[in-house]
Amino acid sequence: MPVGEYTSPDGQLRLLVICPDGDWTLGFDGFSWHTHGSIHASISGKDEEAAIGDFVADLISGKSIIALKRIGGSVADAWVTDDPADDVLSSQQYGPGDETMEFRRWDGSSVEV
Repeated sequence: MPVGEYTSPDGQLRLLVICPDGDWTLGFDGFSWHTHGSIHASISGKDEEAAIGDFVADLISGKSIIALKRIGGSVADAWVTDDPADDVLSSQQYGPGDETMEFRRWDGSSVEV
């Protein structure tokens, strides 16, 4: 998987895949959430490049669910989630009163939780 960037079809998200000093890092441009190739390699048992390739393929094919946290109506963070229901519960329990959660696929289609 080459270093690169991937923009969602609706232009709302841009995934960056970078490898500074050999540390594969993936995250949405402008948001704090990120993940590392070494984590995905450890979980999958594959080498980092193959694990990153699978992560990106799952994301852009629409298999993965993307969480969007809004505070005061503005997107405050975006991440790939394995458990949207838990994200909603955490937001309700620990988030500020004006925090809301949305879920979508890469193509922009909404995911109901």
